[in-house]
Amino acid sequence: MRKHRRKIVLDYPLLGVVLGLVLIGFTCIFSATLGEDGTVMSTNFGKQVVWFIFGMAVFMSILFCPLNVFFRGAYLFYGISIGLLLLVLFIGKGSAHRWIDLGFVGFQPSELAKVATLLVLARVFPQEKGFVLEWKRLLGGVGLVALPVLLILKEPDVGTALVFVALLVTMVYWAGIERKWMLFVLAPLVALVSGFWFWLFVGVMVVLGVGLAVSKPKWWVGLGVWVCCLGTGLLAPTVWSKLEPYQRQRLLIFLGVKSDPHGAAYQVIQSKVAIGSGGIAGKGFLQGSQTQLRFLPEQHTDFIFSVLGEEFGFMGGVVVLGMFLFFLWRILRIAKTSHNRFASYLVVGSLSIIAFQVVVNVGMVVGLLPVTGLPLPFLSYGGSSLLMALSLVGFATNVSGRRYT
Repeated sequence: MRKHRRKIVLDYPLLGVVLGLVLIGFTCIFSATLGEDGTVMSTNFGKQVVWFIFGMAVFMSILFCPLNVFFRGAYLFYGISIGLLLLVLFIGKGSAHRWIDLGFVGFQPSELAKVATLLVLARVFPQEKGFVLEWKRLLGGVGLVALPVLLILKEPDVGTALVFVALLVTMVYWAGIERKWMLFVLAPLVALVSGFWFWLFVGVMVVLGVGLAVSKPKWWVGLGVWVCCLGTGLLAPTVWSKLEPYQRQRLLIFLGVKSDPHGAAYQVIQSKVAIGSGGIAGKGFLQGSQTQLRFLPEQHTDFIFSVLGEEFGFMGGVVVLGMFLFFLWRILRIAKTSHNRFASYLVVGSLSIIAFQVVVNVGMVVGLLPVTGLPLPFLSYGGSSLLMALSLVGFATNVSGRRYT
C-alpha cells in the first residue's frame, strides 16, 4: 500500500497577520526613506524587500523541517552563535561592535543568538509531561543565557541583552517551576534595579528574607538565594559605571533627573511630536511633515512606529497593535495545544521574544520607557531582525501544522 505523507496544515490567520505587518512595515520604510524629489534616498527599502524574500526562504525551510532536527542540532546552533558573538567583538563595524560587514549588508549575530538560545533552552528544560523544572536544569539554563548576555553587553547592546532575560523568565515559568520559586528567580533582577537606591535595596532584602523564612526552603537554598540577591544588588554601581555615557544619559532623562532636549532626549521628543501631530486619522501616506523633513534621525529603524503614528494616526497605531495582539494570542494558543514539550517551549519562547520587543519598542517611542534600540518586529528596517522574526514564525507554524498529524 502507498504510504500517505503527513500534510502540514498551515495557520492562515497567523500567516495573514504576519504578512500584513510586513507590508505595513514596507509602507512606513518607503515613506521614511523617500527624498524631497520623489526618489528613494537610500537602498534601505530595496534591501528590506530582499531580506524578506530571503527570510521567507528560511521560514519555508523551518516549516518543512522535522522538529527532531532542531532538537538534535540545538547545541551546535548555539555554539555557532556564541562563536559569531565573539567574532563580532573583534571585527564588528561601527563604534558599537554589533554588526559583521558582509559587503553589501551588515549581519547582527545577536539576532541569530536569540533563536539559538531559544533552541538550547527548549532542549535543556524537562521534556516529560508532568515533570517540573529542577534546580540543576534551572542553573544550566541560567548559564546558557548568561554567556550570550555577557557578550552582547560587551558590544554594548543592553536592549538586546534584556530580550534574553525575558526569554529565560518566560521559559522557566512555562517549564513548570513552582510559583513561589518563580518569585525568587525574579528576585536578583529586582535586587539589581533597587541597588541604585540604598534604602530601597535594604527594603527589598528585608522583604526577601521574610519571604524565604515563610516559604521554608532548605537552609542552603534560602541562604544561596539571599546571598545571590545581595551580590547582585551590590553590583549596581559597577553596572552603572560600565554603561556607555549615552546609555546613562538616556536613563537619567527617562527618570527625569536630567534634561537634554537637543541631545539624548531629542529622538523621544521628536517621536512624540510626530505621533501627536497625526491625530486620530493621520496626515496621510507621504504627508507627514516630521517624517518627510527628517526631524527624527533613523526613523526607519527603531522609531518606525512614529512614522506610522504621524501618517496613519491613532487609528493606524491601534490597528497595528491589534494585529500584534492577535498574532501573540494565536501563538499562545498553539503553545497550549501542543502535545510535545520541546515544541511547546519553542512556541512560547518565540512569543516572549516578539512580545517583549513590541512592548519595549512602542513604550520607548511614546516616552513610557527608556530608549534601548530594540526594533519593532516585522516593521522596523533591519534584515537580521526580520530574518529572526520570520524564523520564530516558522517554528510556530511548524508546530501548529503538525499538532493533529
